[in-house]
Amino acid sequence: MSELNHVPRRPLIAAFLSLCCGPLGQLYAGRGKRFVTLAVVTLVLMIVAAPIALWIPGGHVSFKLLMFAFACWPVFLIVDAFQCARKARQQRLHWYQRWWLYPLVFLAYLGPVSLISELRTAFIAEAFLIPAGSMHPTITPGDRILVNKLGSRDDAIDYGNVVAYYSKGPGSPQYVTRVVALEGDTIEIRDESVFVNGKQISEPYAAFDGELPTYPNMVNMQPVVVPPRHFFALSDSRRRSMDSRMLGPVPLDYFQGVASRIFWSRPREINFSVSPENSQIGAIAWERVGMPIR
Repeated sequence: MSELNHVPRRPLIAAFLSLCCGPLGQLYAGRGKRFVTLAVVTLVLMIVAAPIALWIPGGHVSFKLLMFAFACWPVFLIVDAFQCARKARQQRLHWYQRWWLYPLVFLAYLGPVSLISELRTAFIAEAFLIPAGSMHPTITPGDRILVNKLGSRDDAIDYGNVVAYYSKGPGSPQYVTRVVALEGDTIEIRDESVFVNGKQISEPYAAFDGELPTYPNMVNMQPVVVPPRHFFALSDSRRRSMDSRMLGPVPLDYFQGVASRIFWSRPREINFSVSPENSQIGAIAWERVGMPIR
């Protein structure tokens, strides 16, 4: 038996490889079929994780249990690789256990992982970090939200939906605000009260903190008819925001998706007297993790 066939398998190396690249540690330990099976399962979990996170019923508890379940998977891969290497210390090495194959397998594995990540972000769900308080109290600075991109624009945009969209077209800053009027509607603002088609709408989510702004249309806005394939969106924090009052109705082509759920939150206290970017990050707000956005 050649010297190559007596190279021992080190459990810590197997665990490290699985930490860096999923089930690569199982391949190092000589479990080729196990590597293939776990790699397929990992890719499937990457595909289904976002839709499940968007549609899971219930509130905080069910979402947190889902997060815990998905977080356990990489831990399982690491522990399993460690155990496989311990059992394989005296076993004969296979052809796929040459050291120079591991970088190739790593690169080959990254291909579908990257593709799935890009497709998931483009067509299923995208994560957004909320840096400012324009949607306070519904969404606060430091919240990380999931934006649902499934479904057509026409079906997704509806009254009251919190949506993400480009401010001035693809590549421009993205805003997250609430839809208050659709194409063909006439919207008017009188003393900060919103009227759609002549009727004042109920806005239990709206906040009017701070001093009254002096910008045109912030407090009072003359009637505006929303053009075809546009929608009119307002922030929940009406006195500290940039929305359709200044930017005008939003073209449907700028729409990105509907804000679905807060999946992580570390509140930020923003010091506007210095700069909006100057903020202090607080502790994890577990009570907000998993909160549906309505």
